[in-house]
Amino acid sequence: MKTSSFSTPLRLLVALAMAVLAVAAAPAPASAGRTPTRLIIDTDFGQWWDDVAAVAAAHTAADQGRTRILGMMTDVRNDWNAPALDALNTWYGRPGIPIGVTAGAAPVDQNYSRLLAENYPHAGRTEDSVALYRRLLRSQPDHSVTILSIGSLTGLSRLLKTDRALVARKVARAVVMGGEYPAATAPEWNFGLDLDATRHVVAGWPTPIVFDGFETGLPVLVGNNVCATHPAGSPVRAAFDVLYGCGTTQHDGTWDPTALYYAIYGPDGVFRLSGSGGHNVVTPDGLNTWTVGGHRQQYLVLTDPAALTSKLDALIDAV
Repeated sequence: MKTSSFSTPLRLLVALAMAVLAVAAAPAPASAGRTPTRLIIDTDFGQWWDDVAAVAAAHTAADQGRTRILGMMTDVRNDWNAPALDALNTWYGRPGIPIGVTAGAAPVDQNYSRLLAENYPHAGRTEDSVALYRRLLRSQPDHSVTILSIGSLTGLSRLLKTDRALVARKVARAVVMGGEYPAATAPEWNFGLDLDATRHVVAGWPTPIVFDGFETGLPVLVGNNVCATHPAGSPVRAAFDVLYGCGTTQHDGTWDPTALYYAIYGPDGVFRLSGSGGHNVVTPDGLNTWTVGGHRQQYLVLTDPAALTSKLDALIDAV
């Protein structure tokens, strides 16, 4: 770990100030009458820090009673990703969250998964993602589950091909981080991981679907407090340290946590929904554009980047 030049008293004061700000910015806990979002997270975990940040935010939301995490799927092929995701869940006190592994997923190198898998406790139990999706969905009420896709759409495509009727009956909506809106200027990473699967899901998903595009994350820079707020033994801090080095600044943007935030908290004064009366079209070269016609699809428009940044940091920094 890199060391800070701050003196110990000053470091403590900074940490205390950050904690106070996090409490002030944090979304309110669920009221007694609010039903927690039943959530399945489908992630290309192991690539970049924002998957770690999204999972961290999900656990804090679960602590607040705002969501119930039913399961998580890894949707790219790397043997370290599933145990690393399990290790992160275990550190947050939820070792029982089942982990699905997607057959036929694109092979992608890991950046921090091996570190987490080798240095943090985990059970190591996994199952095929389609089998896990079907088991989880069958156990839930009709039209009650939110699926958050923050990676490849390979697993969702396989699920549709296997049991489309189950998806239509059990899923309330999908929130997909992918593409660019209203039209892409270049192929977006998540959509390009498995283009055939992307085109299949985007064209044929049978429930309401909300897209969170590349443009949304550019002005949202979260996670810069992690090395001050998380203890030295935190796997979240370890992942940030690998990618950025503790004490430096994350300046790339924030994608996956923005989609996670909407999936749990809705617009909440930081988003509005657009594209009503249209639908997403993904071309064979990986570009996407919003097209007139349709009623089940919409996309997010960010209205308050500063407020969303504060809200996400409050979730990610909570330990």
